[in-house]
Amino acid sequence: MISFTFLHRRIILHFCGVFFLFLTLGIYAQTPTIDSLKQQVTQTTNDSLKSYLYQRLGYEYLYFKPDSALFYIDKSITIAKAVKNESATATSYNRKGSYYVFQSKYPEAIVEFQKALPIFKKLKDSLGLAETYSNLGALDFYLRDYDSSLDNFQEALNHIDSLKQVNLYTKLITNMSGVYREKKQYDSSLYYAKKAIDYFKNDKENRIVAVTYFNLGTAQYFLNQYETAIASLNYAIAQPEIPIQFEILSKSYKSQALLALGKVEEAEDVLQNLQSQTENLHDQYVTLEFYKAKQKVFEARDNTTEALIYAKKYIQLNNEIHNREQTAILQNIKVKFETEEREFENKLLKTDAEIQAMQIKNQRYGIWGIAIFIFLLLVMVLILYGMYNLKAKNNAILKEKQSVLNEFNRNLTTINSEKNKFFSIVAHDVKSPVAAILSSTNMLQANLDSFTSEELKELAEELKGQSLSLHYLLEHVLIWAKSQMDGFKFVSKEINLKTSIQNLYNNELVFLKAKNIRINCNITDDATIKADPQVMQVVMRNLLNNAIKFTPRGGVITFNTQEKDNYYYIHVSDTGVGMAQDKIEKVLVNKERYTVEGTANESGNGIGLILCQEIAKKAGGEITATSRLGKGSTFTLALPVLKD
Repeated sequence: MISFTFLHRRIILHFCGVFFLFLTLGIYAQTPTIDSLKQQVTQTTNDSLKSYLYQRLGYEYLYFKPDSALFYIDKSITIAKAVKNESATATSYNRKGSYYVFQSKYPEAIVEFQKALPIFKKLKDSLGLAETYSNLGALDFYLRDYDSSLDNFQEALNHIDSLKQVNLYTKLITNMSGVYREKKQYDSSLYYAKKAIDYFKNDKENRIVAVTYFNLGTAQYFLNQYETAIASLNYAIAQPEIPIQFEILSKSYKSQALLALGKVEEAEDVLQNLQSQTENLHDQYVTLEFYKAKQKVFEARDNTTEALIYAKKYIQLNNEIHNREQTAILQNIKVKFETEEREFENKLLKTDAEIQAMQIKNQRYGIWGIAIFIFLLLVMVLILYGMYNLKAKNNAILKEKQSVLNEFNRNLTTINSEKNKFFSIVAHDVKSPVAAILSSTNMLQANLDSFTSEELKELAEELKGQSLSLHYLLEHVLIWAKSQMDGFKFVSKEINLKTSIQNLYNNELVFLKAKNIRINCNITDDATIKADPQVMQVVMRNLLNNAIKFTPRGGVITFNTQEKDNYYYIHVSDTGVGMAQDKIEKVLVNKERYTVEGTANESGNGIGLILCQEIAKKAGGEITATSRLGKGSTFTLALPVLKD
């Protein structure tokens, strides 16, 4: 959770994270009204000033009208780029990253902060670098990469003067206190909290004081210093501008500290009248800590029934949080992998002399990149395995105490089965393309001096194809995984079918030209469909790739659409080798893996159609097929007509 610099207001924030961190939004002497800023925009003719004012408007709207915030931030970026004001451009990128954090879109936030970073480095803007590294540190915290979080916070500290930027310095070391608490290094958490207190003795910003004393109190609590923990938490609660989340969390920990001292009645009194306030807040992490405190109070009162009720609530909510965090981690891995892939492709476009000069470094970076990627996967599996064992142990204890949890345990079994299925697919099918990439890089290492320039280009193309194959596989699996999550909703938008189909086969022109395949698109210019763009892109790209794979040289692929019985039907027909009916049922009905080589010996993993069928069904549709051996096939995506 993050606390923002927002003067003279008591605010409520909703972010994914275990506790609050401060995100650097900028240092302003005062906060003018929105009307005042809009009036200044209309009065000025200076574009650089306009960019600054739009960026400030984005900041002001961020807390209560995020869509308007994004509108003004984008205008600020457009104007800053137009007048080539690099400092304003980088500052607006930072602001846009903050907007994405506010929306819990962490991969998008990372991209924006990474755009700002090289500009501030070029300008040697120390304060801009400090703010950007601070924001990156907060994001790494949310994604549970605590070591990277500390590195970024330390890098931010390296760029500021602790005497001149006291406010920013205090927030950074307060953040570090929170990170060390999550790493369970409570002595370090205590040290940085006390250090922050020494810096803001004369600070009037009560929110910073409240957060720091909360960090101090929780560190003392985990170090079993219950009396001093209660005193620190009381001081945090007493701050007039303490955010409501901190007030509830502070009282929850104070209650647990009182229980540890045997003061059951006082502990129970602290939590009085907090339940409705906590649940109305809709902040899952605050609610989780409150449930834990309530459970402990009822256990101390020997009220087993109520204790079990709160234990059940705690476990159910904890699992929901866990599932959401795993999705965020996977999205972050994908963004980092795509960034590395783009950097690698850019290096291949340099001159022959630059390529030769960088070959040794690129080879080392490639090997380390793949090693890190594999290591992250292994660490993620180990973490999940450990959490699975812990959950199983908790379920066993609860079964011994109360049979009422049997229904809940059956639901957990189903969820774990889906998780095992998902990670089984990832482990099996990521292995082949990764092995292919490793094989190619080993070949490059072994024969580096003997390769000609043309051979190096061919190997680069092969590595690009292997990386693209792995990217498509991960995209299929990630969309499938999102569709399996409870409560996941597809986001439907109006899509121009002809434009969407043309974009798909434009991306596949290399493969179409290689086999001299002709495309017939019998779709009118104004044909539209209301559907989730990700579902359309993933499923239709899979159907087009299969058509290309099984169509011989000189063949034809045709696209048609129709609307019937409240369904849209998109047909992809080819003049390929065809497919037996039992094989169609095997893949689309029985969900069994089936793969054969294409007409140009193309290989596949055999799960694309299965995943696309499940994604389509989650969206309310399905994929069907008709085929004749030697004549070709027609695959049809049916999606329901969505009403406005």
